[in-house]
Amino acid sequence: MINKENFRNNFQYFDKSVVLQVLDIFLSEYKDRFSEMEKNVSELDFNAIDNNAHSFKSNVAYMSEELHELARILEFKGKEQDSSDLQESFDNLKAATLLIIDDLIELRKEYGG
Repeated sequence: MINKENFRNNFQYFDKSVVLQVLDIFLSEYKDRFSEMEKNVSELDFNAIDNNAHSFKSNVAYMSEELHELARILEFKGKEQDSSDLQESFDNLKAATLLIIDDLIELRKEYGG
């Protein structure tokens, strides 16, 4: 779930066009990111899991503490080459992200998009 108040606070000094751009980039890329991470998980490509989860974690840090933590868990599994519950960790991150897409679309409208 997105904490909209925290989101607004994080972006309070940015022009609305910048916020829209950030949201648009995330909304246009998240499906491809998950396809890539799913491939990484199925192939047990731990280096790619670490890198992709780290990048994703950075992108969601301003959106949701829950997503940030789920991405951190997946990143750690990649870093430590830990395959235990790897698929479940990925599935949890993906499911939680899908739950916030409507919130992001709503925020986008609030910023004039």
